[in-house]
Amino acid sequence: MYGTVLALASVGKAFSDLWNKILDIGPKWLVALAVLVIAWLLAKLVRWAVQKTVGKTSTQGHVDLLIARGAGGLVLLAGVMVALSEIGMSFSAALATLGLASVGIGFALQGVLSNLFSGIILLIQHPFTIGDQIRVGEQEGVVENIRVRDTQILTYDGQRVFIPNKTVFDSPIINYSATATLRIDLKFQLDEGADIARARQIALRALGACEGVLQQPEPIVLLEPDKDNIVLVLRFWADSDRNREMKLKSSIMEKLQ
Repeated sequence: MYGTVLALASVGKAFSDLWNKILDIGPKWLVALAVLVIAWLLAKLVRWAVQKTVGKTSTQGHVDLLIARGAGGLVLLAGVMVALSEIGMSFSAALATLGLASVGIGFALQGVLSNLFSGIILLIQHPFTIGDQIRVGEQEGVVENIRVRDTQILTYDGQRVFIPNKTVFDSPIINYSATATLRIDLKFQLDEGADIARARQIALRALGACEGVLQQPEPIVLLEPDKDNIVLVLRFWADSDRNREMKLKSSIMEKLQ
């Protein structure tokens, strides 16, 4: 019985000591939390201000993003270090802890880190920028944003696609906005026994009369042999805006009727 009382007293003292320590360090944790919140808000403000300022002298969105995100990241890092100092952790101790944890974190966040570094390289090399029309693999649309983890594309049918930056970096990228014009081939089969010369004349007339078809380089009509039929290929150049390509083809087909 006496032993049980001693054990209970010992446990009670342990909890009492723990509670006193929590009370002692509690205000410091609250201050550290407040510092982190303020640093996060300040980092967002700095990022917005830097991007707006740099945007006045730079016409390339990737430069604005890279500098703004770097400035915001430095502010947030400074806030974290101040918060750690509030709870009694020195800068050297923080670096030592970070070094010990970096190996495990590296394995756990391998995919995230690869997307992060791929995103940084994309921002530096800028094969495309915000507003460009691009194709990555099977996805095609307008670049809306280049974020830490992914590249955001709005497809022509209104779908918002988030492609991991590593996938973008490792895939062939077609940037339709990199050039002002684009060559288009429009094919259709001729009926058996059709007058080829007349069909070519009609096709050339349709290309000349269709608004949006550039006359330089000059449109041409080619014959492409097929297994069972003869295929007429209307080859012409147009504005590189992919949104207009289908309408342009439709307009040409209507004039061919």
